[in-house]
Amino acid sequence: MIIAILGDKTTPAYIAAHELVVTLGHTVDDGSYFLKHLAIAPLLTTKLDNEELSDPVHGTLIFHPSPLPWGRGAAAIKNAYKHNDPITAATWFWANAKLDGGDICEQEIISIDFTLRPRDFYIQDVIPAMLRTLSRALVGIDRGYVRRIPQIEKYSSYD
Repeated sequence: MIIAILGDKTTPAYIAAHELVVTLGHTVDDGSYFLKHLAIAPLLTTKLDNEELSDPVHGTLIFHPSPLPWGRGAAAIKNAYKHNDPITAATWFWANAKLDGGDICEQEIISIDFTLRPRDFYIQDVIPAMLRTLSRALVGIDRGYVRRIPQIEKYSSYD
C-alpha cells in the first residue's frame, strides 16, 4: 500500500509511525504518488479539509489518545491526568467532517501511570500502544478487512 503520513515529521509519534509503515512493507508517499491507498495522522493538530479526507482510496486514519468517544479534544492526556481518569486509550478512527467523531478502526485501553509525567507517559505507554493498534489496522486493511465501528454519541465528551 502507498500510505501518506500527515503531521509534523519531527514528533516521536510521526517518526515511530513512519518506521512501522516501512517495516510492514508499505511505501510512504513523499508527495509524488498520484494514488494513495491510505493516509494516517499519528499526531494531528489541524482539521483536515474535504479534499484531504477523500483523497486516499481507503480514507484517513487519525490517532487519538483517549477511549473515543470519551475524551474528544486537543489535550486528551492532559485532561485525563487532570480528571484522575484511571485509563486512556490508543484509538485510530476514520476521519470525517466531525472533530474526533469518525468511526473507530482500532482501540486499545491503557492504564494511566500517574507516577510518570504526562509527556513521559505518552512516550513510554501511549506511543507503543499507538503502534500496536496501527499495526493491527494496517494488517487488517491489507487483508481486505476495514473495521468501522460507529462512535456512540451519548457516551461522548469533549474537553
